[in-house]
Amino acid sequence: MKKSLTIIAASIAAATMLAACGGGGSSGVDTGTVTAPLSVYAGTWQVPCDDHELDSVTLTAKADGTLEVVTKAEYFATSNCSGTPLATQTTSANASISFTGSADSPIKLTASGATTTVKLDKVNVAIPSYKTLITGSAVQYLTELGQAKWCINFSASSRSCILDTGTEPASATSGAMYINGNTLYLLSLANGIWVPDETYTRK
Repeated sequence: MKKSLTIIAASIAAATMLAACGGGGSSGVDTGTVTAPLSVYAGTWQVPCDDHELDSVTLTAKADGTLEVVTKAEYFATSNCSGTPLATQTTSANASISFTGSADSPIKLTASGATTTVKLDKVNVAIPSYKTLITGSAVQYLTELGQAKWCINFSASSRSCILDTGTEPASATSGAMYINGNTLYLLSLANGIWVPDETYTRK
């Protein structure tokens, strides 16, 4: 279970979200001269259910050309995430993504897949100081062994807890983003090749 989904923006290595309409980049130049190139990423994206937890990210195009990043995790009594959420995890402040340029770069979408070259959008990610927020009917806020935490009760005999680490400091990072059809890949650079940290489907 994730401590905070703002990590999506940070460990996106940074929001390494590449843009590709039909497999290419969102722009065909190596500079940021295209109007609002990140707007192709706008929308709500989610990952498959992971043992009671369903994560999503909503990217909203702003007037200044940046993307606002709103992250959410929902927790369910069922392990397949069916039914009504018992708890919702958000953050007190949202990250923003800004465009820094496009470049043809090597990318490998699966461990066994081939490395190909695509035009990706490079970005900077600004993460403000924030707190993790968890609410819901099944949530208990308590302290055990001196550590404050939220515990989500899935049943009388099953629960999962998330540590409350208080206010996280502001940070910034950079990376790149890739869309192929209804799939969004968040990538990081490994040995000179962009690889997925997370794969989202348009909701």
